[in-house]
Formats: sequence, structure tokens, C-alpha cells
Amino acid sequence: MNYGFFTGCTSQADSYENELSARAVLKYFSLNFADIKDQSCCGTPIKSTRFKMWVYLAARIHALAGKQNFDAIATICNGCDRSLSELSYELEANPDLKELVNDALSKEHLQLEQPLPVRNILTILYEDVGLEQIRKSVKQPFNGIKIATHYGCHILRPKTVERPVDAEKPRKMQEILEVLGAQSPDYPELLDCCAATIIGIEPEKAMATSGDKIEILKKRGYQGISNICPFCHKQLGASQDVIGKLLGKKLQIPALYLAQYIGLAIGLDEESLGLHLNLTGWEELLNGGTAGTSFE
Repeated sequence: MNYGFFTGCTSQADSYENELSARAVLKYFSLNFADIKDQSCCGTPIKSTRFKMWVYLAARIHALAGKQNFDAIATICNGCDRSLSELSYELEANPDLKELVNDALSKEHLQLEQPLPVRNILTILYEDVGLEQIRKSVKQPFNGIKIATHYGCHILRPKTVERPVDAEKPRKMQEILEVLGAQSPDYPELLDCCAATIIGIEPEKAMATSGDKIEILKKRGYQGISNICPFCHKQLGASQDVIGKLLGKKLQIPALYLAQYIGLAIGLDEESLGLHLNLTGWEELLNGGTAGTSFE
């Protein structure tokens, strides 16, 4: 499958390690992908206030990818994945929107015939690469360290749109981590929100919510966090020091993107995975980790 690689906005701002690690791992496994040229925002931030503009922005990405002869769109952000996936549903529910959108797109000499399939990086790794191929590629297994997965809300919902994982019992990320040699058992707070969506209006509540989850993971004996969403990564990883100071607690625990865990295990170099940009450290993961106090 020929993928149009959609980076989204956050990798251009404060989550470049997400893009670097995704590119490195997809290239290692010989996935056929190239950037969608002239891409812009998927529209997620304005959907609730400017619905038609959101439709236009999401449709524009699909139209660009179609014009550039891609078979599907590859995403590395849960918000982008949901936004680009929801477009098909909205166009089916509101047929008049398509004519409106194509009228706007025509000014750029673009036309939307049908939205393309949208595939999150987790889906690509789990289905296109597959567990067995990942297992065979492991050179530095994680030797049983305990890694907690955090999926993020937008990859789980809404149920009206096909999502990449089971909304109630997601397991794909855990299974990938397990073939890397890690333990990744479920935990009661697995589906809890990181609160990134309220950071702009209630920052202290958002940080306290994230801090509670980090603290509970440490108490349950997890030695690292794996995620696939840049917003969740910022809350549960990059903001650990800020949250710790706010709550008066030590919350340090390595938080990496799933692609970074895979890259480490298959022997890719640190810089290509963007590990020099991570703010939580990661070296201890290769040395057995530093567990919290488990009460499981």
C-alpha cells in the first residue's frame, strides 16, 4: 500500500520526536510512504466552533492525497486520525457538504472524489508489519520491564466512526510491547483521559489529572509509559517536571512513543528516534528500569 504520510501540526512544534521515530521505524520495515505535499492542519482544533471550515480542512488533506496518487493516509496523531476518519461519516450524513467543499477546493484546483482510508501508525505496525516480523527484528529486548500503555481518547471514540482499536479493551499496543520483550499488563486506569483537552481552560485540573495517572502507574510498579498521541505524550511525559512541582511530588518515569520503544528494541540509533528530544529519560529502560512500589 502506498501511504501518504500526514505529520499533523504538533510534530512541527513540540513533538518532533514523534515524527522522527515514526519515519525511522516505517522505513526500517520497508513501508511504502511519502509526505503528502502542501499539507496543512486537519482542522481538529476548530471543529466545535467552525464546523464547515473543519470539513474543508479535512477534505483538503484527502483531496491532496488523492491527487498525489496515494492509496491511504498514514497518521501519527490521534486527533488527526479521528478528524480525517470522521470526514467520511459527515459527508455521508450531510450530502450537500461535498458540493460546498468541492467548490472551495476548486480554487486550489483540487477535487474530492471519495475520502481515502485513514490508518493510524498503530494499525500500520500491528497489521501491515505484524507481530511476528517485529519479533524477528528485535536485537535488544526489554527483558521483562513493565510498560504501561496509554491509548488516548481520540483513538477509542466516537463509536460512530471506525476506530483502530477496541474501545473497551484495547490490546494492540500491549501485544507489540510484549514481542519486544516487555511486560504490559492491563490496569484499572487504562482508559482514563490524560486531560490534555482541558489544559487551555483549566490547566491546574488538567495537570492534576495527569499527575494522578502517572503516580498510580509508578505505584503499580510500571517502569515506563508507551503512547501514540502527541497531546497525551506532552501531558504524561514532557510535562512531568511541571506537574510534579505543582503537586509537590516526584513523578519521573520514562514516557516514550511506541515507535521509539520499537526502534530501541530493533537497534535503531538514538538520534533517528528523536530520543535526544525526550524530556523524561529513557536509558534506564535498557537496564531493567526502575520500578515503583507495586500494590497489585
